[in-house]
Amino acid sequence: MDTTGHPPLLERLFAESAGDLTRYFARRHGGDEGVQDLVQQTFLEMARGLRDGKNPKCARGYLFGIARHLSQAAWSRGAREKTVPFEAAADVPAPDDDDRVEAARQTIAALQPIQREILDLRFAQGLSYAEIAEALSIPIGTVRSRLHHAVAEVRHRLKHEIDP
Repeated sequence: MDTTGHPPLLERLFAESAGDLTRYFARRHGGDEGVQDLVQQTFLEMARGLRDGKNPKCARGYLFGIARHLSQAAWSRGAREKTVPFEAAADVPAPDDDDRVEAARQTIAALQPIQREILDLRFAQGLSYAEIAEALSIPIGTVRSRLHHAVAEVRHRLKHEIDP
């Protein structure tokens, strides 16, 4: 594979983003060995795109866009039986006596899939608005709007669940 001119970019992206991609896939597919395969496949697809002349505005956003498509393809191949949906995955277990954390998880799980995706990319993965726009192939204004509405919806639902 000829990636002349691009190895420094790929090396930098790998150093900066491999851990984030691992967490991204683990939230969607559980912690099995397939996660590392998906990370590697993401970087291979990125290298192919660069080799073929793709010049993304935002390299990290483009990388997460590839990861998103690979994740969706893994699900459509029947991987659902072996994996945990990212809505149910939890990075930090809730304290036994704190019902607010569980209420927040349930509220987020009830959002539209695109809203959950944007919340995940922004808060769990730390992507910028521009990176999210690149990853989802939508305008940055749409990212801002959907993120605003998702956060407002979570706040509204939690306010009514916790303080009726």
